Amino acid sequence: MTDAGAPGPGEGGFSWPSSPAGSPGWGGRTPPVPSPQPVPGSQGGPNGPSGPNQGPAPQGSDQAGGETVGLGPNTRCYEHPDRLAGAICRSCNRPICSDCMVQAPVGWHCHRCVRRNARTSPVVRYQPGAVTLPGLLQTPVTLALIIICVLLYIASTAYPNLLNDTAEWGILVQNGEQYRLFTAIFFHVDFLHITLNMISLLVIGRLVEPAMGGARYLALFLVSGLGGSVAAYLFSNPQTASVGASGAIFGLFGAYFVLARRAAANTSGILVLIGVNIAYSFIVPGISWQAHLGGLATGVVVAAGYGLGRGRGKRQERFMDVGTLVVVCVVLGLLLLLPPGVTS
Repeated sequence: MTDAGAPGPGEGGFSWPSSPAGSPGWGGRTPPVPSPQPVPGSQGGPNGPSGPNQGPAPQGSDQAGGETVGLGPNTRCYEHPDRLAGAICRSCNRPICSDCMVQAPVGWHCHRCVRRNARTSPVVRYQPGAVTLPGLLQTPVTLALIIICVLLYIASTAYPNLLNDTAEWGILVQNGEQYRLFTAIFFHVDFLHITLNMISLLVIGRLVEPAMGGARYLALFLVSGLGGSVAAYLFSNPQTASVGASGAIFGLFGAYFVLARRAAANTSGILVLIGVNIAYSFIVPGISWQAHLGGLATGVVVAAGYGLGRGRGKRQERFMDVGTLVVVCVVLGLLLLLPPGVTS
């Protein structure tokens, strides 16, 4: 967020942190890795299934518990009836051949069950040095936010009064114009300001949105932006206007840190990125460091609250998510009872 009275950039930082490949993400477990292995006896030798070159028949012993599941020498794969089965799928309990066997943390799964589980329990993997990110069509909320900010910036250049009518002025917020706490998130002062902010949103949004889902992600963005606006209201000069999405973007930084910690991934990269941007906020004039710190703290709290209901069922998980948002919004609302620029 930038003080409108002193135009300046939003925040720097184009690199993105990384973490170990295969680390479990929001889904809480590592996805199974295809590793088909030949099963002794699954293919007949030159003398046929009973010839001397034929290996031992499939045993059907489950790898997890060693329990015999009753695979006979003529048990066929349910997807490939012309092939002998070498194991039993742990999900559907149907016989599968070596080409259908997908190694999982527990036993073997068939391809159908792996695809079904991937749809119902998506796994987000934080990979170091990944050269590709999810496409914009896979992150529709991030795409929509960028389009809204760009369109509003174009509108504000055509109608300069629009920026004054939507920017956050502490004194006007105190006088009842609380809508400015939200409208200020989507407006920017100049081309450099919106460019840096939208590049940052493009990168961090495509990492956080798939991990949280569209609804959680949008709520996180808005509440983090509100937290940044409240911090600017409390700790900035009430006669100074501020606009920009950087408070909300800092909230996404904080959320990514929480997700990476929860996935036991390397967080040194995101910590360096946050530190560089915070230092930049203090060094360069015209940058609202108050909004940056407020958005960062709000994003960390919201993301941490999102994880409290995991593993307790969808209903309890949604209840904890909504409860987290309500508590954070109530606290921010109570802080608005204080006079603007309380430390000025």
